[in-house]
Amino acid sequence: MSLESFRVWYAPGVFKRRVIVFVRAVGVLALGVCAVAWIAGRVLSDRYAWSQPISWVPTPVLLVPVWVGCGIGLWRTCRLGARRRGAAESVRSRRVRLGVAASGLFAMLSVGHFVFVELGLHRAVLHSSSARAELDDPLRLVFWNQAGREAGEIAAGFLPLEPTFLVLANRHSGTRTRDLAQAFIDTGEAHAAVGWPFDLFSRMPVRRWASASLGLEGSSRTADGSSRADPGWAAWYEVKTPEGAIVIWAVDLPSDPDLARFPLARQAGAAIAAWQGSVRVIEVDGRRTERAARTGFPAPDLIVGDFNIPRRSASLGEFLRASGAGEMRSAFESAGFGWQRTWPRQQPVWAIDHCFVSPRVAVRRYTTYDPGTGGHRAIVIECDIDRRAIPTDRAP
Repeated sequence: MSLESFRVWYAPGVFKRRVIVFVRAVGVLALGVCAVAWIAGRVLSDRYAWSQPISWVPTPVLLVPVWVGCGIGLWRTCRLGARRRGAAESVRSRRVRLGVAASGLFAMLSVGHFVFVELGLHRAVLHSSSARAELDDPLRLVFWNQAGREAGEIAAGFLPLEPTFLVLANRHSGTRTRDLAQAFIDTGEAHAAVGWPFDLFSRMPVRRWASASLGLEGSSRTADGSSRADPGWAAWYEVKTPEGAIVIWAVDLPSDPDLARFPLARQAGAAIAAWQGSVRVIEVDGRRTERAARTGFPAPDLIVGDFNIPRRSASLGEFLRASGAGEMRSAFESAGFGWQRTWPRQQPVWAIDHCFVSPRVAVRRYTTYDPGTGGHRAIVIECDIDRRAIPTDRAP
């Protein structure tokens, strides 16, 4: 570089403007990458191993910088628009305005998607208007994954929720479930079906139940950060209610974030559909075990579990289709609204614990609950059962 070129390049004000232009270009590029990543994550979801981590990034992480950048761009365009002069500047001005308009349109559409699709805030208005007509007591299902963390006494944390059904997953050996069972007995009708990795405490009689390993080649992280083999687990419970028998599934899938979720979910669903195992039958005069009469879990009315898959992921739908429960719908998308995430418990970022309901189940309310211990927040679902739609034969 000649001395004259050096002087021109580093002339007072010129270098500063060049740095500003460069930084601005890098900023626009970074915001564009965030926007494209968000679009790819929503369109492709976790169908592919490379799109899975993108789809798991929470929307605010990717788009808040984009929304702020669009706001700044709109402000600068309005502020500097009157200063544009000349034909060349007019063409440039139109291009800038077009870019800002396109960015603003994307910002509005993405904000709308986040507010109405991901947060479902419109359901807050619908819920408040319909709550007045709900006079009968609903069934209340509570699911909590303790995630193998010591909790000790948990009855005081969950009984105030007045659960009709309380499903616990991955109970720590130090958790005093006897105290919980006794607390259920002391406060009303109590029934239980206890067996690793799920425990069901119910206010209504449990007629039959079974649990099974899903045989997945997965792994999960333990509370101390180490890894252990995890084949995935599932269970089903047939419960007698005043509206008739209902079936509840409980599911726990491996938590290793490096696992590709789409094929894993398909394999888990196929394992449930192909299940042929022993059924525990609970009768008035005792208990017995019998062989399942048919292949697969009985048709569910409610599915709860720790799927270790974020809400609205494509793999969740794949699991439902493969397991034969394709008609089920998300309880959150029926009556939930707001952030309602479950993991990690102290500052929940991801909704990985889910509830799905059949068409015969009307969801009144979906919320999360912090029990003050364990690794996850609990999910609480209030619902009604349409007795006219319940099949009489629920045999597996």
